[in-house]
Amino acid sequence: MGKVLISNALQKNAVVLNVDSFNDKEAVFDFLADRLEQVQVVKNKDDFVAALNYREKLGPTYMGNFIAIPHGKSKTVVNPGVAFCRCRKPFIYKSADTAGEVKYIFMLAIPESQAANDYLRVLAALAGMLVHQEFIDALETIESYEQLLLIIEKWQ
Repeated sequence: MGKVLISNALQKNAVVLNVDSFNDKEAVFDFLADRLEQVQVVKNKDDFVAALNYREKLGPTYMGNFIAIPHGKSKTVVNPGVAFCRCRKPFIYKSADTAGEVKYIFMLAIPESQAANDYLRVLAALAGMLVHQEFIDALETIESYEQLLLIIEKWQ
């Protein structure tokens, strides 16, 4: 498999802007995993949520600065996919031994067959974008999938 670009994996129908908020991380996992199942990135939502929860045991996916990057690698993932959600109000996201307020969630779905280094490069590229305040500020103002795509293409 060649290099996976975030812009290529971003799923139009799994970009959700202006959700009121969530009660907890589990509600986010259910919501975005459902979107990834609808766009046929994952075959089975429950299996993918199990992969997300397994990954959570390995270390936090809360990144600080109102950002979380939950990700799961599983046989149920058909193609690499990225979902994004922006909440109107932050909620408390508990991950491993950390917790903090989150408004922006990037969820990565990784096929089990994908090489670990490809997947780590995608994660590193996304984390690299999220250290730039200008990128985060743009997440607050975008109003469409197309605008999000342009911002990611600019920074990737």
